[in-house]
Amino acid sequence: MKIYLVRHPKGKDNDKKPEPNDNPAKDAPPEEPRPVDTDESRIKRGLDKVFWLRVGLGILAGTISAIFGSPLDTNERIFIGFGIMIVLFIVSYVIAKAFRVPLLPSDKRKLATTGYGSYFLMFIFSWILVNTIIHADVSSMIVH
Repeated sequence: MKIYLVRHPKGKDNDKKPEPNDNPAKDAPPEEPRPVDTDESRIKRGLDKVFWLRVGLGILAGTISAIFGSPLDTNERIFIGFGIMIVLFIVSYVIAKAFRVPLLPSDKRKLATTGYGSYFLMFIFSWILVNTIIHADVSSMIVH
């Protein structure tokens, strides 16, 4: 069943019968403006990806260092751990270059420096955590 609205006889458009959805903008909620994809937003999104990549690889580097360094001597464990950290940081730089973040020529260092502090802190944190979990029996010994 269709409902037609009738206009007043003195109105200009007597012949036209408006449909119920004649003006969809009036019935619909107002549209929010679409965000404009600027160069700045693409750079920010790209650098955010690089940051989270480094955080994840920092956790991975610490975990691998703790697992592979577990049976080794203390001095060897340190060199192996930091070697793995450096290798995975270089891998993160290669992956970051593959993201093709549209940086200005003056900002090319941002690709190398974005997230390196978080990378190092997550590496140290996960290395200590996993090493503590692996060697939990040592910490439960009673010292006299």
